[in-house]
Amino acid sequence: MSALTQLLKPYSPKAFLKNIWTQNSIYISTSDRHRFDGLFSWSKLNYLLDFHELDLSMRLAVEGKVLERSECDRFLERCQEGATLIIDRVDRKVPELAEFISQLKREIGHPLQVNTYCSWPGKQGFNCHYDTHDVFILQIDGAKEWNVFNDTLKYPLKHQKSAKLSPPEEPPELNVILEPGDVLYIPRGHWHYALALDKPSLHLTLGVHGQTGISLLEWLVDELKEDEAWRQSLPLLTAEFPISVEERSNELIQQLLEQLSQRNIGAEYQQYLSVAKEPKIKYSLPFQAGCNIFDRGMKTEFKRLLDRQVQIEVLGDREYKITVGSKEVNLKGVPKTFVQNVFNRAHFTGFEVMDWLPGFDWELDAIPVLTRLVKEGIIFVDVNELQTSRKTQSGLSPDCQPNT
Repeated sequence: MSALTQLLKPYSPKAFLKNIWTQNSIYISTSDRHRFDGLFSWSKLNYLLDFHELDLSMRLAVEGKVLERSECDRFLERCQEGATLIIDRVDRKVPELAEFISQLKREIGHPLQVNTYCSWPGKQGFNCHYDTHDVFILQIDGAKEWNVFNDTLKYPLKHQKSAKLSPPEEPPELNVILEPGDVLYIPRGHWHYALALDKPSLHLTLGVHGQTGISLLEWLVDELKEDEAWRQSLPLLTAEFPISVEERSNELIQQLLEQLSQRNIGAEYQQYLSVAKEPKIKYSLPFQAGCNIFDRGMKTEFKRLLDRQVQIEVLGDREYKITVGSKEVNLKGVPKTFVQNVFNRAHFTGFEVMDWLPGFDWELDAIPVLTRLVKEGIIFVDVNELQTSRKTQSGLSPDCQPNT
């Protein structure tokens, strides 16, 4: 099941993207009060507070005002007084959230961020406002009443904040109470405020920082920085200069139009979005050091993380260039069935690898290729499938081969 399907169920992702996305708010109720328990909980919040340095990611809000950083040193006292506790980017600190967000990022291709909000009975952290990014509210525990209004500025950009503007005067378009397991989607620019009810409320806000036409132009400007013609100074305004600013500007624009006509800018930008952000899960020690990869022999299970876009380019007979996110690796001497299966399946075992390598030897052929892919961080050993106990070894294990 896709991450977007999990997020929206029982609502259809196809209907959501056609009728709701960036246009309308929607409240999605569910009978499964525990469906987000694996992502976040009070116990996970307490773990973050106990064992993580949160100075730069913690905020407190009281009646529409975000308190100074210094006030966060007394956050427990402020919470007792009713302040809403916010921790930014919890997807960077909670593995379950990191994996879910990585999958969702791969599906939608736009930057994501998850904050958690902890509110107290009858208290309101923020006044009516709008966000400059789309948000999904995932209610974890407690209940919270939300009022959502129409937009007054279509598709506001990051700098177009609501602080100096006035909210709509008409009644809200949506008034709902979120219970555990419920989801609320609010497009950017739609005004809203929320109030915790008779119990403490814990929710996640999943922010989607959607790419816009302005984002496309900013990317194109970065591309043009590599061209010396665009780095060259424009003419001075003095009449003695041999060419005017107007003439030189028109020359540059004409050159740009000619260059753009020879390129598929849409495809290039789409490729850029697919690899622009580093994956949230990058490390897998001791395996990436080349150690303990094959403790279970051909029973070893591998996985490919689904947040990474894969491109396979055939270079010749049994020769391929594999691009996985921002990584590239060339493979030689392996059949097409191996390449197709390894880079299109989420899980596989060593036994399955040998089915894709008929006539090849496990130790001489398969292990070196798999070791290389693991050390590059392109595939991972599935630690959930490892045996819970291992024989104690002294020194380096036989399959641990440090780089020379």
